[in-house]
Amino acid sequence: MKASPVNVLVIFYSCCGKTEKLGLAAAVGAVQARANIRMRRLTDSGEQIPKCKEALARMRKEYVPPTQTDVVWADAVIIAMNGKIAGIVEDAAQATAFGRRIVGETRAIKEGLG
Repeated sequence: MKASPVNVLVIFYSCCGKTEKLGLAAAVGAVQARANIRMRRLTDSGEQIPKCKEALARMRKEYVPPTQTDVVWADAVIIAMNGKIAGIVEDAAQATAFGRRIVGETRAIKEGLG
């Protein structure tokens, strides 16, 4: 019996493309493991960063923001965020606490819609 593929949602926030590359690397790993993926970019505040103008314009065209439908679809969620958005994690306990909070929020959404 063949197992059904895992659905992986990759969410990222990027203005210049650096964090986008981390999200893409995670997505490639998921595809190599035979998962289905969805790449979603968090909406920016409309800021204009001169050195990132081209990358920002491209990403605004190429990606849509995540929706509740994406979360319900996903078996796993990977979040790629820079320090500007998520803060700087200085130890493993902070990273674990952040991950647990996100898991709890995601689980609440899935249970509320199920």
